[in-house]
Formats: sequence, structure tokens, C-alpha cells
Amino acid sequence: MANHTKSFINEVGNQFNLDGYIGSSEVHGNGNVNDTFLLFCEDGDSLNRYTLQRINHDVFKNPEGLMENFSRVTRHLQSKIKEDGSGKKCLTLVPAKDGRFFHKDSNGNYWRVTKFVDGGRSFEVPEDIHQAFEAAKAFGDFQAKLADLPGDPLIETIPDFHNTRMRFEYFRSVCAQNKLERVDDVQDLVQFALEREHLADVIEVENFPSRVVHNDTKLNNVLLHKKTGEGMCVVDLDTVMTGCVLHDFGDLVRTAACSALEDEPVLDKVFFLPKTFEAIVEGYLKAAGNVLESIEIEHLAIAPQIITYELGLRFLTDYLEGDVYFKVKRPMHNLDRVRAQFRLLASMEEHFDQARQIVDVCSRSLLTH
Repeated sequence: MANHTKSFINEVGNQFNLDGYIGSSEVHGNGNVNDTFLLFCEDGDSLNRYTLQRINHDVFKNPEGLMENFSRVTRHLQSKIKEDGSGKKCLTLVPAKDGRFFHKDSNGNYWRVTKFVDGGRSFEVPEDIHQAFEAAKAFGDFQAKLADLPGDPLIETIPDFHNTRMRFEYFRSVCAQNKLERVDDVQDLVQFALEREHLADVIEVENFPSRVVHNDTKLNNVLLHKKTGEGMCVVDLDTVMTGCVLHDFGDLVRTAACSALEDEPVLDKVFFLPKTFEAIVEGYLKAAGNVLESIEIEHLAIAPQIITYELGLRFLTDYLEGDVYFKVKRPMHNLDRVRAQFRLLASMEEHFDQARQIVDVCSRSLLTH
């Protein structure tokens, strides 16, 4: 995270139409890409909270396009929530004083503000199966509500974001160049990745329906109601683009149906959780089953393997290049991530037949009612 002073954060925050004045601010969250702060604004007897984020333009090369997508999606979700009267919540952008939904500071950094969503909390891993079910239902509902987003396709803010074949080829080229001479130290991981090259071609997006997808459906990107435990709001919409729904489903399984965090260094603690997977399938199909096509449902069981493999490739590639993309908090952090993802993938492979049976039973049961 960049070293931003509190006075600078207040200065940036004051470029937006906030209710009240900024009394204090603090670092918020643990994202791998953006810098996030919580603003506390005093307005008479009221205390209003806002989330201020610096959009990492080293990662998101088109931040203005990103914000156009963000704005279109949140406006559509808000109208859908108003129509169905569900009481669910959605991120609400706060305009800057110049009328745009972002502010560009003197250093060329892009910032945005959203209203803080009260009453919810996020989890790195589910505390129980019900949480996994609710998170899956929330992401499925997100998918269903955006199925009729009007207008042109969303802007592709990160080209080929989930192009697993491209990720593999880039990984292979980084291995061949071996600029930092790290390949020999991780030959076991490199070999594991090479042996599973076939996974790079399972989801060829042109063979699947093109949808508005979240593209980062980690469990901690959905807020669950603090009291009821129900899914209430999907967050972190930076990577919302047109894509394949299988990547969304797979990434949720990767984070929620795993026994440990994605960077767990003790590999014996990392394994796939079939019962949690079943809850995710049930929740997701309950909300989105009516908008999914049969080819998408047929690939739900393999989807978690694809995204786990892809992310493992990305972590390994980043390590070989010197840890330049993902934030690292300790030496060999990326390697811990790689090993955990590859251990999870191996466990998914062991349970693949069971996963296919779960999808088959759940889809026949839920989609016939």
C-alpha cells in the first residue's frame, strides 16, 4: 500500500460530495490490489461512513472505463432491488464535486467513494455451511439481476483476464526466460503446472454464453447480514466485465469450499470440502438456475479446478518475476499461495466424481421445482 498521510486522504475525500466533514479516517480491508480507507464524516449528530479507494491503475489500465462499468452495474442493481422489494443492498457511488464518479489527483491516481454498507460483515472462510449457501445465493442473485443489463457490452477493462490458455503460455515463457533464476528452486511446482496444461482449454469462452460477471467472487466479496446471516451485498466490482459465469462460480468454490485460507503455509490444513460445495451449488442454482444454460450447469463441477489452477499459475508466475503484481506480506508469500492452491487443486481432483454427482442431483432437484 502506498504511504498516504491522513491529511492527504482527507484532501482526496473532500473532492467528493460527502454528507458532513471528515472527522477521521483509517486503513480498511486487506485487498491484494487497491488501497482502501474508511472515512468517518460528522454531520451534526450523525456519523456517516464512506469507503474511499485508490484504483490501482498499474493493474487497471483503464480506470475511467472501469468506473463506467461500475456505475452502469450499480445503477441497474439498484433498480432491480427497488423492483423486487427484497431489502438487499448494493454499492452506491458518491459523485465527485465535478459530477464524475471518480477523482484524479495531482499524481495521476484515480479515487472513488462509495457509501459504507452497514449491517454486514465478510468472511475469509465460511464459519459454517449456511454462510457458504448464502454467499452463493447472493452471487447467483447478482448474476440473475444483471442478465438483462441494457446497452452495449461492458468495457473489457482487463483484456483476457480469465484466459487460462494465455496465462499458461505466459507462465511457460517466464519459466523459459528464468530472469531471476528462481525456476530451479520450484521445479516441483513448475512440473505440477505443466502436467495440468489440459485445464487451460476446458473453458473456451466462445463456447459459452456471454454474461455480465463479477470476476472476483471470493467469499470475502459478499457481505452477510450480521444478525440473520443472509447474503445482503456483493462488493468489489472492479473486475465486472462481460465473461463466462463459470469463472465466477469456480472462484467462489475455491475460497469457500476450502478448509483454509488461500495462502495457508501448512499444507495438511488445505483440502476440498464436498459438503460445502454442495451448499454452494444449492445456493447458486436457487438464485441463478433459471438464467443458466445447460452447458454452464454441466461444467459447474470442473469450474473450480480451472480457476484454482489459473490462480496458482498467476501466483507462481508472479513469484518467478519477482513478486511484482500481488501484494506480499512476507518472504515467499507468493510461494505459500501457489502451494496452497495446488494442494487444493489436487484435493478437488480426488473429489471430482463426487462433485459431478452433487451438481447432477442438485440441478435436477432444484430446476424441476
